[in-house]
Amino acid sequence: MYLEDLKKELKATLKSLLPAIILILVFQIFFIKMPLNDFITIISGLLFTILGFTFFIQGAKKGLLPLGENLGASFIEKRAFFVILLFGFLLGLTLTIAEPDVRLVAFQIGQITTLNITQLELIFVTSLGLGAFTLLAVLRSMLDFPIQYILIPGYSTAIILSLLVNNEFISKAFDLGAVTTGPMTVPFLIALGVGIASVLGGRDRMESGFGIMAIGSIGPILAILIWGLIRGGI
Repeated sequence: MYLEDLKKELKATLKSLLPAIILILVFQIFFIKMPLNDFITIISGLLFTILGFTFFIQGAKKGLLPLGENLGASFIEKRAFFVILLFGFLLGLTLTIAEPDVRLVAFQIGQITTLNITQLELIFVTSLGLGAFTLLAVLRSMLDFPIQYILIPGYSTAIILSLLVNNEFISKAFDLGAVTTGPMTVPFLIALGVGIASVLGGRDRMESGFGIMAIGSIGPILAILIWGLIRGGI
């Protein structure tokens, strides 16, 4: 059964990536014309990407999603409200540190930036921001209040901070906020929210299980902007 599911996932991944692969081949043949050895390296990388996506998505479906839902439901059933808030913070923190998209962007920033800020510094500040707002998102799922009560003040604060901080911090803050919604964080955190909401019950409650990443992605933006002010990037 697992092998059959893996085959279906491989076909779905190939179908999704095929237009991009065809586009790359067309541009290579007619426009880019890079050396064959270099292009073979790129093709081999694409093959690893296809296999990686296949195994990761299948692993998320079989492992991360059920685990997140069961953890969320279990904490609520045991009425361990403080523990689940702490767990949400620590989960957002650790998943962001492990998130490959965050690490790649932080590496790229470290290579080209003129700011005196290290790759590890960027990752740690980003993870603190996501952890804090994951806690807030979990609290919202538990209390079931409208998501705009967080989104509007959160992004309004980000806009105000953008007027005060060095321009270099602004672009990096919003880029890092975007990449925190990557393959590590999204499946687990949304599953956690759905698990919490499923135990609390009610249609509105189930809807409130989503939106965790919409809220969570504000945290890294604010964290980097605030860090820019602390570092004197005005």
